[in-house]
Amino acid sequence: MTITPPLATLPDEDLMLLVARGIVREPAAELFNRHNRALFNYLAWLAQGNLGEAEDIAQSTWIRVLSRCGDYTPTAAFRTFLFQIARNLWLDARGSAWQRHSAPEETAPEASDEGDLSPDTVLALQQDSQRVHTALLTLPAQQREAVALRFFADMSVDDIATTVGVGFETVKSRLRYAFRHLRAELERAT
Repeated sequence: MTITPPLATLPDEDLMLLVARGIVREPAAELFNRHNRALFNYLAWLAQGNLGEAEDIAQSTWIRVLSRCGDYTPTAAFRTFLFQIARNLWLDARGSAWQRHSAPEETAPEASDEGDLSPDTVLALQQDSQRVHTALLTLPAQQREAVALRFFADMSVDDIATTVGVGFETVKSRLRYAFRHLRAELERAT
């Protein structure tokens, strides 16, 4: 008798192989729980804050992952595989007529746990957060994507390079130029 380890202890690649073999519900739910927040954050930055577009593409990404699971071979990290699908869907949507005619939605500020912070401190943090958000949106698309993958999806430079299909040094350059641009924008805003 073989004892199966709990799904939470399995690596992503093993979970995806279970999905490919037809054991879908629990392994797919575990993958979703592990990666959906980072995926959505990445897509929200790519879509420049258009949360509806980010939600649509995230949903399409998971549908594509599940519908193409038979093609999955673990040659790269599952996260890289997932984000490549999301990026390709975003690029497809970006060129569509729907994308050209839709306006970004207003984004509601996220609820936060301010704890024991004074109202003045909370206001200052919100203003700083808004300045950073505005500065990030001024980045060229390739630099914004690299920053989103690095800090909002917690990807390594190697994984970013694989995801976007460029070299390691190119990603490092994009991040370096992005930080230089952000520093200048934030200094200008203060």
